[in-house]
Amino acid sequence: DEFKRPHGQPDYFSGSEATSSKSQPFQPFSAITPQQTAPSIITPAFTKITSQQQQQQQQQQQQQLQRFGRDAQTLVRWPRSSHDPPGVSSEFPFLATRVGITLLSTLSTWFLHLHNGYSPVLASSAATLLISTCLDKRLGQAAFCGSFAGMSGAHLAPDVSSAMVLAMLTSLSYEVLIHAKNLSLGIGGRLGATAFLATSALARYRGVASVGRKVRRAVWKTGGTGFPLSPIVMTMMAFHALGAMATIFLREASDESGAADPVRASSVVGLLGALFVKDPTSVLALYGGSFVGMSLPSRLMYGSAPGNARSGSPTALALAAAFGGAGAIAGLIHGITIHQGYWNGGWGGKAGLCAFAGCWVYRGLASAMDAVKSRAR
Repeated sequence: DEFKRPHGQPDYFSGSEATSSKSQPFQPFSAITPQQTAPSIITPAFTKITSQQQQQQQQQQQQQLQRFGRDAQTLVRWPRSSHDPPGVSSEFPFLATRVGITLLSTLSTWFLHLHNGYSPVLASSAATLLISTCLDKRLGQAAFCGSFAGMSGAHLAPDVSSAMVLAMLTSLSYEVLIHAKNLSLGIGGRLGATAFLATSALARYRGVASVGRKVRRAVWKTGGTGFPLSPIVMTMMAFHALGAMATIFLREASDESGAADPVRASSVVGLLGALFVKDPTSVLALYGGSFVGMSLPSRLMYGSAPGNARSGSPTALALAAAFGGAGAIAGLIHGITIHQGYWNGGWGGKAGLCAFAGCWVYRGLASAMDAVKSRAR
């Protein structure tokens, strides 16, 4: 083996065995101790980069702690600001896109709950959330309005052609009342009321009566102990109030990238109710109350026009009392319509109409109380 060293020679190469060249004299390797190795390898530039990385990691940790602290303060100090939470998003600029989204939302909600067995609340909230989060937040209102119409029962839209007519009527109502006129901005339930008009137009075209069979039990109890209202009305009032307070809490406690948007907040409340509440009446009432929670606090509590909120922040108790009270009124109206047989059996937009009426009734009562107080002074 020509590479084997002679007997008695070491099997490693020593720098002293090298021969010097003619152009550069040979210098043997110097011995390096372990203590000298680290300083010779770690250059000043490498040390600078390492210190910069450590500083960046410390800054990121501090930012995470500060963010966590702000989130904790948001939940404790509620409401968090002296102004209204964000209102509805600006409209998507293209007409064809808005019309297409309204048609898609109506047909998908109608198909999911009539032909796939999903509850109307689950179908409506899920369709709206998907469109609002996955496509564009500015399409949320059109999707929400269309989904309300799609909650109609089979007696109103038994086939695809009827559902398509309903979707086109809903899109027309939305474009005229919401996009063009922007009626009742800041009052919850206006999207449902718009869908209700489209559903009623389809019902009149198809000859479906708006008044059906009344509930045998009366709204008011005439004897016995306990609350004077029927269980249906009590359930409606309680869950409407709960839905309204939960929605305004989500809007106040979230940022603009989360559930601060009223359409998303209402959809989240409806989706959670559909998934975890078993009673269908309670789920519908919770969803209807969430429409009340879409109102602007300054508009509902003080009657201020959108963009002209009064200075000062309402207390958490005042905010909860206002939205809970408006929700309870909306639940009372909804319960009365059930007992009297109005628009029963799955009438698209009915819950939104009751929420819309409840907000205006509360606003009227609050204005009357303010007038009485001012005269007393």
